[in-house]
Amino acid sequence: MATLGTIGVAAPSAQAAETAAIPFRSLTYGASYYSGSVSFSNRSVSATGILHSVSGSGCRFASVTPYVGSTEYPTYRSVIYCNGASGTVTVGAPADVPGGPSSVVVGLWTYDPATDTATLVRTTKPIAR
Repeated sequence: MATLGTIGVAAPSAQAAETAAIPFRSLTYGASYYSGSVSFSNRSVSATGILHSVSGSGCRFASVTPYVGSTEYPTYRSVIYCNGASGTVTVGAPADVPGGPSSVVVGLWTYDPATDTATLVRTTKPIAR
Protein backbone atom coordinates (compact mmCIF):
# COMPACT_ATOMS: atom_id res chain seq x y z
CA MET A 1 0.00 0.00 0.00
CA ALA A 2 1.24 3.50 -0.78
CA THR A 3 2.16 5.89 1.98
CA LEU A 4 -0.75 8.23 2.54
CA GLY A 5 -0.13 11.86 3.35
CA THR A 6 -2.44 14.41 4.84
CA ILE A 7 -5.56 15.76 3.22
CA GLY A 8 -5.11 18.99 1.31
CA VAL A 9 -3.77 20.89 -1.61
CA ALA A 10 -0.26 22.28 -1.62
CA ALA A 11 -0.04 26.00 -2.16
CA PRO A 12 1.69 26.72 -5.47
CA SER A 13 4.56 29.19 -5.65
CA ALA A 14 3.96 32.74 -6.85
CA GLN A 15 5.23 31.87 -10.35
CA ALA A 16 3.10 28.72 -10.67
CA ALA A 17 1.79 28.11 -14.15
CA GLU A 18 -1.45 26.15 -13.96
CA THR A 19 -2.29 23.75 -16.75
CA ALA A 20 -5.76 23.47 -18.20
CA ALA A 21 -7.79 20.79 -16.44
CA ILE A 22 -7.12 17.36 -17.96
CA PRO A 23 -10.12 15.01 -17.61
CA PHE A 24 -9.46 11.45 -16.49
CA ARG A 25 -11.51 8.36 -17.15
CA SER A 26 -13.96 7.57 -14.37
CA LEU A 27 -12.55 5.15 -11.80
CA THR A 28 -15.28 2.68 -10.83
CA TYR A 29 -15.58 -0.05 -8.25
CA GLY A 30 -19.00 -1.67 -8.36
CA ALA A 31 -21.34 1.31 -8.59
CA SER A 32 -18.95 3.58 -6.64
CA TYR A 33 -16.81 6.00 -8.65
CA TYR A 34 -14.45 8.96 -8.77
CA SER A 35 -14.63 11.06 -11.92
CA GLY A 36 -13.05 14.43 -12.68
CA SER A 37 -9.90 16.15 -13.90
CA VAL A 38 -6.35 16.94 -12.85
CA SER A 39 -4.49 20.26 -12.92
CA PHE A 40 -0.75 20.79 -12.61
CA SER A 41 0.95 23.86 -11.17
CA ASN A 42 4.59 24.77 -10.73
CA ARG A 43 5.14 22.59 -7.64
CA SER A 44 1.97 20.53 -7.18
CA VAL A 45 -0.86 18.63 -8.83
CA SER A 46 -4.50 18.25 -7.83
CA ALA A 47 -7.51 16.19 -8.86
CA THR A 48 -11.04 17.51 -8.53
CA GLY A 49 -14.10 15.38 -9.15
CA ILE A 50 -17.21 13.65 -7.89
CA LEU A 51 -16.62 10.86 -5.38
CA HIS A 52 -19.62 8.58 -4.91
CA SER A 53 -20.02 5.65 -2.55
CA VAL A 54 -22.99 3.32 -2.85
CA SER A 55 -25.29 2.69 0.10
CA GLY A 56 -24.27 -0.48 1.90
CA SER A 57 -20.93 -0.69 0.06
CA GLY A 58 -18.68 0.74 2.75
CA CYS A 59 -16.33 3.69 2.35
CA ARG A 60 -14.34 5.18 -0.52
CA PHE A 61 -11.66 7.83 -0.97
CA ALA A 62 -9.55 9.16 -3.83
CA SER A 63 -5.80 9.73 -4.03
CA VAL A 64 -3.15 11.38 -6.17
CA THR A 65 0.44 10.21 -6.54
CA PRO A 66 2.72 12.71 -8.32
CA TYR A 67 5.80 11.72 -10.31
CA VAL A 68 8.80 13.75 -11.41
CA GLY A 69 10.18 11.67 -14.24
CA SER A 70 10.23 8.14 -12.81
CA THR A 71 10.53 9.31 -9.18
CA GLU A 72 7.37 8.67 -7.17
CA TYR A 73 6.39 11.25 -4.55
CA PRO A 74 4.12 10.56 -1.53
CA THR A 75 0.47 9.77 -2.15
CA TYR A 76 -2.13 12.16 -0.72
CA ARG A 77 -5.75 11.20 -0.11
CA SER A 78 -9.14 12.88 -0.09
CA VAL A 79 -11.84 12.90 2.52
CA ILE A 80 -13.69 9.61 2.96
CA TYR A 81 -17.30 9.06 1.86
CA CYS A 82 -19.31 6.12 3.20
CA ASN A 83 -22.55 4.28 2.47
CA GLY A 84 -24.23 6.40 -0.19
CA ALA A 85 -22.52 9.72 0.47
CA SER A 86 -21.13 11.66 -2.46
CA GLY A 87 -19.75 15.06 -3.29
CA THR A 88 -17.06 17.05 -5.01
CA VAL A 89 -13.61 16.42 -3.59
CA THR A 90 -10.23 17.91 -4.38
CA VAL A 91 -7.04 16.19 -3.39
CA GLY A 92 -3.64 17.70 -4.06
CA ALA A 93 -0.03 16.73 -3.59
CA PRO A 94 3.23 18.65 -3.73
CA ALA A 95 6.28 17.81 -5.77
CA ASP A 96 8.55 20.58 -4.55
CA VAL A 97 10.95 20.72 -7.48
CA PRO A 98 11.25 23.38 -10.20
CA GLY A 99 8.50 22.77 -12.74
CA GLY A 100 6.63 20.44 -10.39
CA PRO A 101 5.35 16.98 -11.22
CA SER A 102 5.57 15.64 -14.76
CA SER A 103 2.72 13.15 -14.30
CA VAL A 104 0.20 11.88 -11.77
CA VAL A 105 -1.72 8.69 -11.03
CA VAL A 106 -5.22 9.08 -9.58
CA GLY A 107 -6.56 6.25 -7.41
CA LEU A 108 -9.86 5.01 -5.96
CA TRP A 109 -9.70 3.20 -2.62
CA THR A 110 -12.01 1.20 -0.37
CA TYR A 111 -11.77 1.76 3.36
CA ASP A 112 -13.05 -0.41 6.21
CA PRO A 113 -13.25 1.70 9.40
CA ALA A 114 -13.81 -1.40 11.55
CA THR A 115 -10.37 -2.75 10.69
CA ASP A 116 -8.77 0.56 9.60
CA THR A 117 -7.86 -1.09 6.29
CA ALA A 118 -7.53 0.77 2.99
CA THR A 119 -7.24 -1.03 -0.36
CA LEU A 120 -6.38 0.56 -3.70
CA VAL A 121 -8.95 -0.82 -6.17
CA ARG A 122 -8.52 1.30 -9.33
CA THR A 123 -5.96 3.69 -10.81
CA THR A 124 -5.60 5.78 -13.91
CA LYS A 125 -2.65 5.27 -16.20
CA PRO A 126 -0.07 8.02 -15.61
CA ILE A 127 -1.54 11.35 -16.72
CA ALA A 128 1.19 13.58 -18.18
CA ARG A 129 1.43 17.32 -17.66
